[in-house]
Amino acid sequence: MIMKLIQFLVVGFAVLLISCDTGNNDAALEKKLNEIGDNQKVLLKKIEYMDKSIQNLALASKNKPADNKKQQPPQADPNKVYNIPIGDSFTKGPENAAVTIIEWSDFQ
Repeated sequence: MIMKLIQFLVVGFAVLLISCDTGNNDAALEKKLNEIGDNQKVLLKKIEYMDKSIQNLALASKNKPADNKKQQPPQADPNKVYNIPIGDSFTKGPENAAVTIIEWSDFQ
């Protein structure tokens, strides 16, 4: 019985020593934290660059003169008169009418 108790204490002490050995774990953990810190710095620089690009685009769009002619379709003039020659086409009504309606159709 005393022998088993001594074996149990030796094994327990060995397990305790192995679990307390953090020399290698600290180095690996510190290396991992340094990698994370470096990646964070790279990401912050990229975000800063994107913010500057967005600000430059905003300034460029504010300083750009507005070109309304390209954005709006041309307006039709309601007073314009279109003279369309009728030729020898079929007509109905007086020749000097104020309005002429022309219909084109394709008989198939």
